[in-house]
Amino acid sequence: MDAPPLESGDPVLTAANWYQTTFPPTQVDVKFNSPEEILRIGEERIVCLHTPGHTPGSICIYLDRDGKRVLFAQDLHGPLLEEFGSNLGDWDRSTKKLLDLDADILCEGHFGIYKTKKEVKDYILSYAAITESSETP
Repeated sequence: MDAPPLESGDPVLTAANWYQTTFPPTQVDVKFNSPEEILRIGEERIVCLHTPGHTPGSICIYLDRDGKRVLFAQDLHGPLLEEFGSNLGDWDRSTKKLLDLDADILCEGHFGIYKTKKEVKDYILSYAAITESSETP
């Protein structure tokens, strides 16, 4: 869902204008068609989850390696802006989905790496609109 702004080089939806630069039109070579897509690279299984909220096409990626689940969630913290097509309801559902992954490690592109389940959970909850009691059925 975020491919059109990338392919057209949209200065607002790529956030290029935030950084006083341009984003050259860039062809997207892999587009997802379902809420969860699996990419295989050799023996590696990489799971891409559609996690809308920050943008309509936001994704987070995780993989399981050496008994640990590693989650890559770049813009979990937002920002949630109308100009990006952000949606608070989608974002809330996405953060719940990420909590349900019970990740051991979180690589958050802006704020570092969180290396315990507790740190991962606490970080996600610090931005989530959901409550602790809504995490379990």
